[in-house]
Parts: sequence; structure tokens; C-alpha cells
Amino acid sequence: MRDSFQDVYAKHLQHADYGYPLRMPEPMSTLPQNYQDDGLQIGDVGTIDSRGQFDVLFNIFKRSDNPLHDSRGVPKNFQPVQLGDVKYSDNPISPGPIHSHGIQRILQPGKPRPADYEFDTSTAAGAILILPQGAVSLELSLPDRLREVARKSALDWFEFAKKHYGVEHLDRSLYLVTGFYKARSWSLGSFNNPTDATGKILARRDDTNHNIYLLEFTFPADCRHRDCGDDSGSNQTVFITGFKITVSSWLPDPVVLRVTESETTWSILVRLLKACLNRLRGFSDAHKQRAAISKLRS
Repeated sequence: MRDSFQDVYAKHLQHADYGYPLRMPEPMSTLPQNYQDDGLQIGDVGTIDSRGQFDVLFNIFKRSDNPLHDSRGVPKNFQPVQLGDVKYSDNPISPGPIHSHGIQRILQPGKPRPADYEFDTSTAAGAILILPQGAVSLELSLPDRLREVARKSALDWFEFAKKHYGVEHLDRSLYLVTGFYKARSWSLGSFNNPTDATGKILARRDDTNHNIYLLEFTFPADCRHRDCGDDSGSNQTVFITGFKITVSSWLPDPVVLRVTESETTWSILVRLLKACLNRLRGFSDAHKQRAAISKLRS
């Protein structure tokens, strides 16, 4: 199955080490107005769809009667958690481009340039993000304390998600946001062309809006851009930090990893072994129960 636009974009931009990239940084229009004004918030739990937009289900720091929870409610056994200290930075990402390995910026001082930024590509797949005004960040000072909260609540959270997304959601991941990077304006693109590993990317400032770069690729690519204006806040979430929570229908125990981590083969094997042992234990207990019933009847 071909990777979605979000899969390609996130996979190739994660190495920048800011967190998990979102191809659609804008907040969903179905959220309460204050959420649309501010964008994603620390404590949000939700999913990321194939387009790269974060769908907020609930927030672990907000009470059940918060307007965010009016339309969907909250999971079973929900209890709001204390927020704790947060860290703010007004310039963690400087203005300019961020790109994946295999994309090389061309620098030719003193020579005429066809665009503001020019790049060569030497890989069949990659991603690029340009932040004309940089980004701000907000993050929990002690995010790891929420790992145990997520692990203990994972089954209730997934049951809640299934009510809204259907049974097929059981083998998908939920995300718990512990921090983010937000921008006022951005331009981004990604590509996945197995038959062509070379090409060029040009980025030109829009003549009518200098907060936007128009991307041009010499090969098929997906690209998007947005500027929220100087008067608006930074509500466009270009990266999230936090935890990815997975509950599998065929393996016991929730898996809680950082958003940019992948489960190791060893961890999967251990969980498989536990699943087999639990199943054998279940068969053994059932056999003992049948034997006891048979003995009572004789």
C-alpha cells in the first residue's frame, strides 16, 4: 500500500529532531473557537489522519465540563490531571528551511539565482518545510510523568476512540501532546517517486505576500502553504512532541513511545511471548475448570 502524504512527510522530516511533523498544521474547524484561535494545546489526546491533521478527542488537563468536551464527552474513568510547569521559547526554530537527508541547498554567492532557495535532490523520497518567521515552542518541563498516565488509561482511551472512529481504530495509534512548535506562516512539500531519485526544488517568495514561499518541484510532489497574518497568534502546529499510544487487538499491554520512536523488534517479540503465555494460561485455566465441573457432576 502506498504511503499517505502525511506518512511520507513525517517519515522524512522527523530527523530534524523537533518532534513529529504535521503536514496540516492548521487546527480543525470543528473545534471550539478558542481552540481554533490558539491551535493544539498541551494535554490534547487524538489521532493524526492520513492528510496530517490532528483530530483532538479530549484533553487530559481539562475538566469533563470544558467546552472542548461538549460534543464528544470524555473517556470512562476520566479524571483531569494537574498540568505542571511548562517551558516557553520564542525562537527555537529560526526563519528558513528544514529538509530531509538527500536534499542539498545550493549556495552560489555573487551569482544570479533562479529563486530565493534552490535545492538539489538525490533521493526518491523526501520532505521540506520553510518557516519564513521561524517558530515558537511550549513544552512540559517533566513530560515523562505522563507516560504512566497514558499507559494506565490507554484501554479506556481506545474504547472511547472506537466509539467515534469505529472498530477499525483498534489497531491505530493515539497521540498525547506534551509540547509543540507553532508558526504564523509556513510552506511545505514532500515527494515519493521510486523511479526518479534526482531533481530540483525552487522556493520563491510570493510577490503579494512575503510570508509565503511558493515551492516548485521538477518532479511530482505534494506541497502546501499558509500565512495567518501578522495580527494573528501562532496557531499553526508544525511539530508536536509527546507520546504515541498503541493498543493491539492481538498483543497484550499498551505500548507508549515518544512520538518519534518506533517499537523495537525485541519489544515486539517480548509482547508476542506474553500473548502466547497468556493464551496458554487461559487454555489451562479453562481445562481445569472443565475438569472440576466434570468431577462435581460424577
